[in-house]
Amino acid sequence: MAAGAMLVLALALGVGGGSANAQRDDRASQSAATATVNIRDLAFHPGKLTVARGTKIVFANRDSVTHTAKRKGSFATGRIAPGKSVSVRFGSKGVYAYHCTIHTFMHGKIVVD
Repeated sequence: MAAGAMLVLALALGVGGGSANAQRDDRASQSAATATVNIRDLAFHPGKLTVARGTKIVFANRDSVTHTAKRKGSFATGRIAPGKSVSVRFGSKGVYAYHCTIHTFMHGKIVVD
């Protein structure tokens, strides 16, 4: 099995993705709330996003290079290629400061009420 296919399978099964606070969700969802963080011009837009508990956040790479979004111990999107997106559902209240592991100067914050 190719490495990419194994990664997709592992994420679909919930292996290694997310924690009790946030969980990667690549499947279509009937969520009550969805919000988007656009990645463009080497920055997260908006830089700070406030959402309700249970909201699915879509990290959409609108840039010409690959990015990630990660908060150690909470969530990691993995590599997001240009034109692709990854969703993460935030199930617990809190403040989630995150960064791009490729471009460490890129920072964002999600506040879950």
